Amino acid sequence: MHVTANSNEVVKGSIFFALQGAKFDGHSFIQDAIAKGAAKIYAERDVGIPGVEVLGAQTRKKLAEFASEMYGHPTRELKMIGVTGTCGKTTTTYLTQFLLEASGIPTARLGTNGGFFKGQHISTNNTTPDPLSLQKWFKEVKDQGAEAVVMEVSSHALDQERVWGIAWDEGCFLNLSPEHMDYHPTLDHYFETKAKLFKEHVTASKALNKTPKLFSNVGNTYGFRLKTLVKEVVPFSIQTDIRNLKNSPTGIQFEVFLENSWYRVECPLFGTFQSENILAALELALGVGISPVAATASLAKFPGVPGRMERVPNPNGVYIFVDYAHKSEALERVLMALQFSEEDKANGHRILTVFGCGGDRDRTKRPVMGEIATRLSDFVYLTSDNPRTEDPQQILGEIEKGIRTKNFKIIPDRRSAIREAISSAKSGDIVLIAGKGHEDYQIIGTQKFHFDDREEAQKVPGTFW
Repeated sequence: MHVTANSNEVVKGSIFFALQGAKFDGHSFIQDAIAKGAAKIYAERDVGIPGVEVLGAQTRKKLAEFASEMYGHPTRELKMIGVTGTCGKTTTTYLTQFLLEASGIPTARLGTNGGFFKGQHISTNNTTPDPLSLQKWFKEVKDQGAEAVVMEVSSHALDQERVWGIAWDEGCFLNLSPEHMDYHPTLDHYFETKAKLFKEHVTASKALNKTPKLFSNVGNTYGFRLKTLVKEVVPFSIQTDIRNLKNSPTGIQFEVFLENSWYRVECPLFGTFQSENILAALELALGVGISPVAATASLAKFPGVPGRMERVPNPNGVYIFVDYAHKSEALERVLMALQFSEEDKANGHRILTVFGCGGDRDRTKRPVMGEIATRLSDFVYLTSDNPRTEDPQQILGEIEKGIRTKNFKIIPDRRSAIREAISSAKSGDIVLIAGKGHEDYQIIGTQKFHFDDREEAQKVPGTFW
């Protein structure tokens, strides 16, 4: 069986799926697929061509099912773990993979940073790729010895049925806040899309002889709502399951309640908000049979996540952090975690923030992020993120609309903004460079240029790795 949604890949006997994409309409290539010898064609709508089976809204599900079949249903033999939510997916998947690997379970990871297994990396255009790419990768890592896969599950992937056909063993809901409002008509639609993983996907996985374990952070309003909708969900929250939390630039410490006992945790991640991600990863690890003693003990050796509160050392005593926070809630959580004590404030220590917003993306968050940044920072350098095809000045102007203070400066060139922020900082100050994190590129117009916030921070005189 050969299945494709790309007419260029059609060979004699192929099954071709005509899908309406963001840039191309697959229905326009049906005649090409026929000419190349496609044995069967499925379409989302009737285009008046004999022999084409119209499946409507079920077309993408059918494609995902065929993709799984084409690659031998690899997820039925893997321990499949899905993590969804607005913030924290990447860090939670890194943590979960680390905990499973530390206990001897070969685990692959897939998400915003790409796919990883046994030191091999694949780049992905989306947080969650298309079903054919997914199932192909699942088969590859299974053949290489993977026993489990932990992956980020985006709302786009759920809405577009990219992850349909996966036999899930675990699902975890982290949180939900306004994001992707250029795609989802309402916040409720965004939530209901996320909830599909815990409802119809779980039902389908049970039919494939899986017994999915579900977890939800009920400290978040929507996580609590999910628990009320899906009774099988196991609740967790930092309010009830974590105590004696201490945060420092070198990491966090706390006690966590697991399986009716309290366990001590030390982890080199920075920021109190990371406790939610750690707690979620612990729940998932215990769900696959790892003991709480082994899981909590492993966390002290966690190597961190590229571009997530990643520290760039500075000989002048400036704390420089690079973080992927490009959403309102994420930026607020990071800045709240960075807040100085009253004593430090009295000593003149400041938080300097560099950030911008991506072009051709949700515009509603721009003024909100401007307000958050200027409220929680002593000074803000507004700059470009990935402007794409939008005018950078227009993006910056929309961010500025949410600002009610004067503690900011607009520097459209990101390199210059980073340089000025670090050069303006003194010993004990914090410089947060937010928005791009692990990304090593900047998209201006339709071109992608090499650009890495960490490298740029390193280049500022007085900074070194």
